[in-house]
Parts: sequence; C-alpha cells; structure tokens
Amino acid sequence: MDAVIYFVSLLIFFTLCLRILKAIHLEDKFEKFKLWEIKAAYFLLSLIFAHLLAEIMVKLSQLLVGYIS
Repeated sequence: MDAVIYFVSLLIFFTLCLRILKAIHLEDKFEKFKLWEIKAAYFLLSLIFAHLLAEIMVKLSQLLVGYIS
C-alpha cells in the first residue's frame, strides 16, 4: 500500500511542483538560449521536491494507520 501512496503522490506532486517552478520563472537565472539546461533544472527540481513530499505522505499514512489500529 505504501508503494501505491508513494507513486500516486509522486505523480501529483511532480506536476504541481513543475507548474510552480514554471510560474517562478527560473529562466532569468540561466544564460539565454540554454533551453536544455533550463528544462533539465525544472525536471530535476520538480522530481526532488515531489520525492520529498511523497515520502512525507507515506510517513503520514503510516502514522495514521498506526494511530487508528
């Protein structure tokens, strides 16, 4: 069950983080016409944040299951 919670949370948080990072406009921090680096930075940062948030969701679900039973 933890794997399902992790994977679903990862997908949701990845898309959410990607939208948030694009709204921040990180393009200003990179040189002009470095599209590959900008896209890689968006992808990696989104994946890192999504992983951390998904792990938090798994820990919360484990706490709730332990608390209920």
